[in-house]
Amino acid sequence: MATHDSDWAHEARRGRAGRWRGLLALAAAALALAACGSSGGDGGGAVASRQANQPVAVATATRFASATGGNWHMCMLATDGRTLCWGSNERGQLGAASTQRCMDGNLDCSTTPLVAAGGAAYTQIVAGDLITCGLGAAGAASCWGMDLGGQLGDGAATSSTSPVAVAGGHVFTALAASASTGLACGLTADASVWCWGTGFGFGTKGPAASTTPLRWDAVSGSVAWTRLTIGQGHACGLDAAGAAWCVGSASYGLLGDGAGVASATPVAVAGGHVFRDIAASIQHTCALAQDGQAWCWGLGGGVGNGAATAAIQGTPVAVTTDQRFASIAAGPERSCGLTADGHAWCWGDMAGGALGSGDDQAHTTPVAVAGNHRFISLAMSNVDTCAIDTDGAAWCWGSNDTGALGIPP
Repeated sequence: MATHDSDWAHEARRGRAGRWRGLLALAAAALALAACGSSGGDGGGAVASRQANQPVAVATATRFASATGGNWHMCMLATDGRTLCWGSNERGQLGAASTQRCMDGNLDCSTTPLVAAGGAAYTQIVAGDLITCGLGAAGAASCWGMDLGGQLGDGAATSSTSPVAVAGGHVFTALAASASTGLACGLTADASVWCWGTGFGFGTKGPAASTTPLRWDAVSGSVAWTRLTIGQGHACGLDAAGAAWCVGSASYGLLGDGAGVASATPVAVAGGHVFRDIAASIQHTCALAQDGQAWCWGLGGGVGNGAATAAIQGTPVAVTTDQRFASIAAGPERSCGLTADGHAWCWGDMAGGALGSGDDQAHTTPVAVAGNHRFISLAMSNVDTCAIDTDGAAWCWGSNDTGALGIPP
């Protein structure tokens, strides 16, 4: 089912900042009310009516293989290839019609996982800001959700709860999306990067806005990309040798080269590290060295070296921990890593319980996620964190104002 919207120019003039400030104000008020009482736990600890500060079981019997987080929603790829999503459904980003209202009735949502995209099977899914995209087995991409700025990549600029084929007939090897801006990109086998949507925004050097995939010439061919991750005004990736490169805004030291100068072409991250995983968020980026040591750069507690939350790290610093990680994820002002034996550790801002440690404190160095769960995959949205255990069951922690925990609030 498709829904029609006014043109993107009107949306841009109106601005989304005020809308999100209003929603955040409602969330803050709701969290304050939630502090006065709590409901019972759901298989993993006490659940306040609007948040969980430790893992709670998502309300589904479906078993999952991988997860991705958007702005206010979460999606997981089931073991049979289907996508299930929950949380905010403001522009149809869950890929199915929802009948619930969250944020005190101000937002379309689903507090239980919905089968997205009509049950279509994908090999990878990525969630962004009010959109979700899936990669088919043959390398074709489809997206659903908001399309006021070309975020679905089909040239139609019409939002849809059903998947629409990304134009151009490209064969992608991987997809990436920003959880904070309306930008999605696909990586091809020849290391070209094709992007669609609103671009980085904020006047930042980056891909141009486009309603269909546009080759990002400043990036394509300059680095043999094997991984790509997108923050808000910057993107980073790894080449075949494991070297990290970043492009775009240099605010907060985001490029990791120590120069502090925005760049429209990729610059090498300082330190000569050889990485195997990388994740970017709004104000910081983290990467994993071959030995599992986590290194981060940018602003605040999400960097994980114990520095003050307002401190800027313009080059990679080692996360202060004895833990060695197999994978890493980044969200606003926080990060999480999974060890080889499946234990999750998180650090940074505790807003909404997003660190999962069972307390209500920020931690500028890694703290263990409560419950002694063994996870195989972990992803962060802008409001919560979700993970998949060794049995394929889904667990989440953080804010539940938009239903992003996958349980009734």
